[in-house]
Amino acid sequence: MEKEFLLDVYKTMGTSTPSGRTADSGEPSGETIRQIMLDNWDKYEKIVVHFEGVVQMTRPFVDEAFAKVLREHSLDEFNQKLFFPDANDRIVKELNAAIKLRLKINQMEKDRADEAAGA
Repeated sequence: MEKEFLLDVYKTMGTSTPSGRTADSGEPSGETIRQIMLDNWDKYEKIVVHFEGVVQMTRPFVDEAFAKVLREHSLDEFNQKLFFPDANDRIVKELNAAIKLRLKINQMEKDRADEAAGA
């Protein structure tokens, strides 16, 4: 397994204000970032995400790119694999808010599925 994979959000997205959930128009999106991370998840010990040049990200972008990783990996796995060394306070706040919301959504989906299975 390789040591680390570097993911530059600014270079990948081509903008200082990344937005968009899905790549419907062929433009990079949150889905693009998430897919790059998941494609490299098992190949590297850690994934280092750089935000240099990123001024602001939309909430849907942050959810799609980062929080939705929690559909496939636990919060512990997320915290052990992903590193955000140059994330400023605003980016950290956006990431934390999206992760908390996604964990609630995941739990609600699980509860509904459990209810349906038991019904």
